[in-house]
Order: sequence, then C-alpha cells, then structure tokens
Amino acid sequence: MPSDNYLLSVIYVMGEPMNARSLLLGAATLLLIPLAAACGEPAAAEPAPVEPAPAGENRLIGHQVKRLDQLIELAFDRRLSEAGLSRRDWQTLNALAAGPAGATELTDALRPFWEVENEDPHEVVAALSERGWVSQDTEGRFALTEAGRTIRMTAADSVARIRDLSSAGVSDQEFTQMMNVMARIIDNLEQATI
Repeated sequence: MPSDNYLLSVIYVMGEPMNARSLLLGAATLLLIPLAAACGEPAAAEPAPVEPAPAGENRLIGHQVKRLDQLIELAFDRRLSEAGLSRRDWQTLNALAAGPAGATELTDALRPFWEVENEDPHEVVAALSERGWVSQDTEGRFALTEAGRTIRMTAADSVARIRDLSSAGVSDQEFTQMMNVMARIIDNLEQATI
C-alpha cells in the first residue's frame, strides 16, 4: 500500500476522491484492467468489451502512465487557460481550498505532481500571490483570498468538464480495480531496494 502521506497528498491536492478519479481514467483503465486480472484481482462482473491493444502494449505501463499524464496536462492547459490558470496553478489553489497551509505542508502536498519535473511550488505561490489569489498570514501559512476562491470555483467548472471527458464509459468498479492495481504497483516500487 502506498504511504499514507502519498495517498493523503493526492486526495488533498485533488480536493476530493472524485477528482482524482477523473484524472487517472482513460488510457490507464485500458491498461490496468487486464493487468488487474493478471494479478488475480477478482472481477464481480465482466467489463464491456474493449478493443485490445496491439501486441505487447499492455506491458508498457511506463509509456501508458506518461502518455496519460501528458494528455491530462494538455487537457488542463486547454481548459484552464480560459480562466488564466495552468495545471500547477490549479493544483496549488485546490490544495489551499482545503484550508491554510505552511510552505512545507503545501510543498509536501504538491510533491507527487511536481517532483519529477523539479518544479518549484514557491514560484507558483509567489505568482498566485502577485495576482491577489493567495495571501500569507503572520504565521507564514498560505491561504486563498476571496478572489482566489472565486477563480478556483470558476476553474472547477473546467476541471469538471475534464472529469466528464476522461471518465466516459468507465464504471465505478473499473475505476476501483484500476486504483487498487496502481496502489500495489506504487507500493511494490516504493518498497523495492533498487
């Protein structure tokens, strides 16, 4: 099982479990449902038939996960640009929607999304502060301003459209199965001494 910190940071950054669902569906589902069956995950009901991937592609998990992330990034860039936001801006605003957070707490919550690219959450927070969407209190904790809450709510409509698009044709059972398999894979790699 992934660490509690990792799971909480995903839920925290995404605001609620339903948001995380929408961002991981699509291509990952097509990859991970056959993988779940191969790992012995019981299926309560047969999923709808899906056109099989070309030979060998079901084993290319790294490619599928990276491609999914690229598509999510592209969808966010297109939809959120209408509100003047990037995906990183959204993640930061959404993390702060749960309540004020110190720099370390915010960085920890955002790490799973930014660590690979070596992006700096402090730069995003500074830019959001300059726009009047984030403030910092006397204890050094960041919080959304009224304008920040408003822009986040506006952007939430775009995120909901992304959710609807990415989850089309995916049942709750398929999603749960995919998340269980992904959690086991993450745990396997976190526990491995490579």
